[in-house]
Amino acid sequence: MFKKIYQEIRKHNKIIIIRHKSPDYDAYGSQLGLYYALKNAFPHKLILVDGDDNNHNIFKKAMDMVTVADYKDSLVFLVDQSSENMLVNDYYKYADKIVILDHHENEGDFADIAIIKKDYSSASELVTEFLVETKIPITKEAANCLFIGIAGDSNRFLYKGTTSNTFKMAAILYDSGADIVDDYNIMQREESESDKRFKGYILSNFKIKDRVAYIYISKEERERFNAGDCFASRGTINLLSGIEGVDAFVNFTEMDDSIVSCEFRSKSIPILDVAKYYNGGGHALACGARIPLGYDYIEVVDKLNEIIRG
Repeated sequence: MFKKIYQEIRKHNKIIIIRHKSPDYDAYGSQLGLYYALKNAFPHKLILVDGDDNNHNIFKKAMDMVTVADYKDSLVFLVDQSSENMLVNDYYKYADKIVILDHHENEGDFADIAIIKKDYSSASELVTEFLVETKIPITKEAANCLFIGIAGDSNRFLYKGTTSNTFKMAAILYDSGADIVDDYNIMQREESESDKRFKGYILSNFKIKDRVAYIYISKEERERFNAGDCFASRGTINLLSGIEGVDAFVNFTEMDDSIVSCEFRSKSIPILDVAKYYNGGGHALACGARIPLGYDYIEVVDKLNEIIRG
């Protein structure tokens, strides 16, 4: 399959790389790591990156201003996502070919070529493997992006999805020029006073129902602490981990588009079915979905408790 993807790269003069909205380190890392590698290997092709931006973009590369017209006759790479519901727009439908490189538990059946390795730590691990197998050189810029992506999604190689292949790919990135000390320093950037106080607000206001901890963050509260929607949601969900007697936890955050983002996490019981029920996806123990503003979010908490009791 990697060989078929490489043939599509050779065939197309226009390549656009996209990922899910509200990107984390792996979404950015896999997207920009692939971008820098392809840009170096195919300098005469037009290679663009598209998507929304947030404070996880520590890679010094802004997204390109990509239009619907740019997508026509293009080869689109979708990394770190295989669910259409998690994309910023539907411009990818105008592409000539769509390739998915992902590690989430969704099918990606709208793509022409989909490689989804659910047991991989990150999309960045898969992108690294793709570059190695197709002998596309990994530049230092690409190596740093991909290493941060792997480190971010594996929680610095501590999560269950970390395997010998994860370390193998990380070693290749190190040998390709990734400065892992600098990468960790960049990831460990200082937080503002308002961010710290916002985290204190969450720790002081979360609630527990049966075996599920949850917090609902309104747009007004985000604005009071000057907290971006991605930071408020994905950036703080793990504050609710490690509570005695709690098996799962969820962060509900009102986003700027009148949608409530739901970030689900579980200690050991698979909860992906709850995310899929609300048209979301992800991993067995870490997943997400979106519900309309005003929806009874306690219903979501109840469904999590049903899964846990079952």
